[in-house]
Amino acid sequence: MSDAAQAYWDANAEAYSFAHPLERAWLAELPKGARILDYGCGYGRMTAELAAAGWRAVGVDFSAGMIARGRRAHPQLELRHVASLPLHEADAAFDAAIVFAVLTCVPADADQRALVAELRRLIRPGGLLYISDYLLQPGERYAARYEAGLARHGVLGVWDREDGGAFRHHTREGLDALLADFELVSEREVETVTLSGASATAIQRLARRC
Repeated sequence: MSDAAQAYWDANAEAYSFAHPLERAWLAELPKGARILDYGCGYGRMTAELAAAGWRAVGVDFSAGMIARGRRAHPQLELRHVASLPLHEADAAFDAAIVFAVLTCVPADADQRALVAELRRLIRPGGLLYISDYLLQPGERYAARYEAGLARHGVLGVWDREDGGAFRHHTREGLDALLADFELVSEREVETVTLSGASATAIQRLARRC
């Protein structure tokens, strides 16, 4: 994540709330005590839910502000601020990883590929990757944003918020390519909200590390 992106999330660490829902049944094959990485954990919302279900959850985030908020709210959780990849963890250190509304914060193709490659390193063979993120949204407002973002960033689906944040929405084909080294297990669409509270459609994919 760039310095500008880290500064953006630190500045907004107290303002934003996240709402993507977790389908616990997708992780039911994991025994209690399984180690799960919550990558891009923000203020620990999902890390707390995973821990409450009995799994050993580790949350990491590039925003020191988000981690500080999470530690205040959930002092019992293992939440880490990480400055860059790779993480200081051994290969295959986790039984699963969840990545909720994180790819939307990574506009560049190369950075997304680097992130997924690192997750593949960290997940044991046969382990699970559970991603939840935004599809391209319908409507003229988003179409205009995508057009402007394509001209500026050269990537379809990238767009700029008025407050300076850069975000990305995804095509199914783009996610297929990004997750080509994982075996798809399940997929669903869910209704959620954006940072501004507007309704939005997200895609959730459960994949297995080959």
